[in-house]
Amino acid sequence: MHILITGHRGYIGSALVERLRKNNSIVGYDLVDGHDINTIPLKEKFNLIIHLAGMSGVRESIKDPQKYWINNVEATKRLFSVHGPDTRILYASSSSAAEPDLNPYAASKFCMEMTGGRYRSTLGMRFHTVYSDTPRKDMFLDKLLNNKLEYVTNHSRDFIHMEDLLDAIELLMKSQYGGTIDVGTGVSVPVSTLAPVDTPIKLDAANERMQTCANIKKLEQLGFKPKYDIVKFLDKKK
Repeated sequence: MHILITGHRGYIGSALVERLRKNNSIVGYDLVDGHDINTIPLKEKFNLIIHLAGMSGVRESIKDPQKYWINNVEATKRLFSVHGPDTRILYASSSSAAEPDLNPYAASKFCMEMTGGRYRSTLGMRFHTVYSDTPRKDMFLDKLLNNKLEYVTNHSRDFIHMEDLLDAIELLMKSQYGGTIDVGTGVSVPVSTLAPVDTPIKLDAANERMQTCANIKKLEQLGFKPKYDIVKFLDKKK
């Protein structure tokens, strides 16, 4: 297939390119290369688009909500308006979209889903908390593995390993699902249980969801079964 992957140099995008490029023709758009979805010509035709580009992170969105609106909502609206009528598009949403009132990041993902709802060809993938052997810099797992964790929150999260996430995306590429779909493991783990027992717990995190847990029934119907468990993963790291 001839596939466009936006955000192909990002954490998930770079791993997805590595997975798919053996059997597909891949074109990548990424802001670091000067490819702004809001302005770049969108003339090339594709068999499939996987839209991963955009801003992530709750705290940063509170500091600069306009940036999240422009890069998440407006860019997605433009991509969908050009390609949505006749091209299958899988796009990165977030488990945060389930409670869009909590922060600008969640609101932007929810608005992306509302835009996607206008096009039968789109599927919003509600990614849960993604981790790997090389976690996102300065995020929870990176700090935990490098002994830089100053505190934990009292949240519970559905952690999905990158390899499981990529498996799910490949299954969804072959599916006809529309609307939105959860991409996680179906298991929610208290964040505090993953950290050393003496790690302080910070309770003031009103802008984030208390618990996330993916409903993976639809993914299971496609044959999805997570291979990784966050607790076992961290035990092997000790």
